[in-house]
Amino acid sequence: MRSLFAVLTCACVWLASTAPAVATSFGVTEDAVKDGPDPHYASLIDLGMRENAISVRWNSEDPTALPPDVAQIDTVVRHAAARGIKVSFAIYQRRPMGLSSASSPVLLAQYATWLQALARRYPSVTEYIGPNEPNLNHFWQPQFAAGCTNASGAAYMRVMAVTYDALKSVSAGIEVAGGALAPRGNDSCLASRNASTSPVRFIHHVGRAYRASGRKRPLMDSFSFHPYPRFNTDPPLRGYSWPNIGVPDFDRLKQAIHDAFAGTAQPTVERGLKLHVHESGHETQTGKLPGYKGVEEVPPVDEATQARYYDQLIRFFACDPSVESFNFFHLVDEANREGVQSGLIRPDGTRKPSYAAVKAAIARAAGGCDGRPVRWAPSAAVIGGRVNFAPEGPRLSAEEEATYTAGLFRVSGPLGEAGRSAIARSLASARVPKRAAATAEGRVRAYYSVRVRSLLRAVPPGRYVLAVRLRAAMNPARTSVFVSLAFTVR
Repeated sequence: MRSLFAVLTCACVWLASTAPAVATSFGVTEDAVKDGPDPHYASLIDLGMRENAISVRWNSEDPTALPPDVAQIDTVVRHAAARGIKVSFAIYQRRPMGLSSASSPVLLAQYATWLQALARRYPSVTEYIGPNEPNLNHFWQPQFAAGCTNASGAAYMRVMAVTYDALKSVSAGIEVAGGALAPRGNDSCLASRNASTSPVRFIHHVGRAYRASGRKRPLMDSFSFHPYPRFNTDPPLRGYSWPNIGVPDFDRLKQAIHDAFAGTAQPTVERGLKLHVHESGHETQTGKLPGYKGVEEVPPVDEATQARYYDQLIRFFACDPSVESFNFFHLVDEANREGVQSGLIRPDGTRKPSYAAVKAAIARAAGGCDGRPVRWAPSAAVIGGRVNFAPEGPRLSAEEEATYTAGLFRVSGPLGEAGRSAIARSLASARVPKRAAATAEGRVRAYYSVRVRSLLRAVPPGRYVLAVRLRAAMNPARTSVFVSLAFTVR
């Protein structure tokens, strides 16, 4: 048997564009400019880049003090303004527990005062990002509470509310970028060292806490994401499985934001929320090149491969009108191999092949997308939901976590489209359909199939149909309903 009825839409709807695409802005996330912005900013301008995100660190042990490198930040901001380069502040915590759920209201108020002091000191800085990668234990603790329930999402929601309100009180023109998420997490409270939360689940927890708070203002003006490859040697268009998110998985990111915030005061992508890629890159082989020291920690790619990958990244994001900006991390390699060698320039100042490749790609992207433009709309269905109606019982699968309700319905006489629709409505509208002769409920893991055998045990003779409702675990309002052909049990 096969599915004859499905209340669903495609996971990634391609629609005709109704607005002209805006060229993506390109830049770097790079702190090397703090040691002398001029040579680096000359390179940025030559590359066609106009953005530089730098780290600004908050210390919970001295919560109202300006960053210790404030003099360097002063110089960076002044030189950037003279060069026409947009500087963004990426907020980092000095201690991972600095802004956790254990933080007191007094400490959060001091954090707000610190942000306001920054905003008044640097009126030309109109984008604040952060706090950085709150779904990773390295940057945000705790990730989980007692009973292995997520703690970081709700804590981050409260901090973003403070961040938004504090900065907007200084200037309504400041753009607050939330998220700043790492692309992957293990969702394991039992991990010994790297307990982390996948981006889809993290966004879900932020949204759930936001809805429960009753807040009537947004948390953010835009959403920041860091789509590094799963392995450094992976090509950029090799993505992740749900619930993680890589470069080609931005439909999953957009859907997660929609599921978390649709119908609230927080805009979603289809309501104009812009996305920023504030970090991505591939590390290169350094071999016996001058200027490097230490031991490499990840398998690198050769420099020619990096150049090809960076060209692909620019081409890809230039075709997504939801992505407002893309930053490489870094511009200049860190000299210590224990750091990150993903830049376009080596420590001795010489240029990698990626420098010329990126310059050419940015020039080409200034004219807009030269490939297939991305068109997306939120799905109302379970992504990749499928049901195979077989004699031994329906087999269910989906490309995200879902729950299911399955029912066996007795029918008499011919079953036309109207009859199948009535059964589908019955299944969609009730937790346990009253009309069903038998029901079953359970959970479907992403990419795993489940066989529901219990519905067909000890079935009296008669004519029946099977129906299955899938509900997305991250948003139960997204459903898919499938109804089989009628069959006879003798």
